[in-house]
Amino acid sequence: MSELRRHACRRRGGALRVLDGAIADGRKAPGGCPPKLPIAGQTDAREAAPRANWSRFGWGGEMGTEWVLPRLRGTCRTIGAVITLCAALWPAGSATAQSARTVMGMQAYNSGDIATAYKLLRQEADAGDSDAQVNLGYLYARGQHVPEDQGEALRLYLLSAEQGNGEGMNALGYKHQYGSGVPRNMDTAIVWYCRAVLAGNPRAMNNLAILLFSGEAISRNEEEARRLWQQAGAYGHVNAMANLGLSYLNGPGSGRDPVAGRHWMEQAALHGQRQAQAWLRANGYQGALPPPVDTSNAMTPSVRDRVGHSTVCRALTS
Repeated sequence: MSELRRHACRRRGGALRVLDGAIADGRKAPGGCPPKLPIAGQTDAREAAPRANWSRFGWGGEMGTEWVLPRLRGTCRTIGAVITLCAALWPAGSATAQSARTVMGMQAYNSGDIATAYKLLRQEADAGDSDAQVNLGYLYARGQHVPEDQGEALRLYLLSAEQGNGEGMNALGYKHQYGSGVPRNMDTAIVWYCRAVLAGNPRAMNNLAILLFSGEAISRNEEEARRLWQQAGAYGHVNAMANLGLSYLNGPGSGRDPVAGRHWMEQAALHGQRQAQAWLRANGYQGALPPPVDTSNAMTPSVRDRVGHSTVCRALTS
């Protein structure tokens, strides 16, 4: 981006800030300008967050204030009444760590059949399945098919996390970051995010990277943030791909790398990230792109033996 264009972006869109995968305030950025952070109304724990508690940086969330199921038309095929296989959500070539009925429950949820999802997840959570526990917790946190109960959600997240489930750990990080059913405590949030990162959870990688890049409640470390985004991107987290690209496009001084920035924005766009697609088109991309996919509300399975790496987290959790 030329200095003239960069100046125009500052004038029209405010100070350039790195995002986590989408236009921060939901408004269209000036033509060709990198979008601003954060992605409106999302949280990686996939709970509803008060607008006042949104992170100032990054596409960091997996659900928002609108309790809407993801629009997955064009990316899924339905088998029978409720089982929907969504290639954008299920890790390819990896052994998942949950029971078949838990997988069916998550697929039912992603298809919009909340009643079937609740029935299957309830049964498997009671049997001790850690993925069923955290995802059942999301239903209680959102008040879907059951009355909203943040205490029950917290209990289920803890049961999941105690079994080493990274999604459960990430959900606890979110609760403490935003004070959802517990007093807000950023130190506790970061510890839970770190545990989830080391367990290989890409949502936690994305969440922690946003904090590290912004320096919110933790010493700013842009390189560590980029390493986390790259790990999450390798696991298919599209907002992390976009955030990594935007960190190179918007990052301070010597951290800018427009070639790397465009590469990661292309990767995000080719995986269906809506804001990355809009940025790419605004910057002259003429190739084919898939239909946009919003995975922020979706339930996704844990993967057996997945790990993450972070020098910051090793120090905090040792």
